[in-house]
Amino acid sequence: IGSIVSSITVVKEKDVGTLEQLLMTPAAGWEILLAKVVPLFVLLMGDVLLALTLGRVIFAVPFRGNFLLFMALSGLYVFVGIGVGILLATICQSQQQVVLTTFFINLPMVQLSGAIAPIETMPEFFQYLSILNPLRHYIAIVRGILLKGVGLEALWINVLALGCFAVVLLTISTTRFRSQLS
Repeated sequence: IGSIVSSITVVKEKDVGTLEQLLMTPAAGWEILLAKVVPLFVLLMGDVLLALTLGRVIFAVPFRGNFLLFMALSGLYVFVGIGVGILLATICQSQQQVVLTTFFINLPMVQLSGAIAPIETMPEFFQYLSILNPLRHYIAIVRGILLKGVGLEALWINVLALGCFAVVLLTISTTRFRSQLS
């Protein structure tokens, strides 16, 4: 959801022309980008809280781990989603193109994440390919914290991978976004 919401938001502003109006203001490129990222982050963290609440109340999903750790690592994954979305927005020209492109990215990410089918049952090639999937690492983190109650000592490799994805994706997407603003 984070990738499609952030990409549609940015592409819509390119379509409508408000991005050009923002360029006329004295705001710097990083300020414009920050104004795009912060509301999306707050909205998506609200989605995380909503999903967690629904899971607890309706489906009685146990929560055995540290809530603050869960929220912090969910925030890290939200940044990954925003990074993917902004990157897609810099590549795509229209909202329709963004929606179609996210289908080609999000569906394989879900399939290779281990959320639907265990990664161990996948062919060996896809098991290795799934290491490059940020959702795989987030699913491992969520399962570890919610169901097992483990902390960073057991999840550090997934946290490290997610952090690397966040840094790389946000760096590439912000660089491309700034070059489009210039």
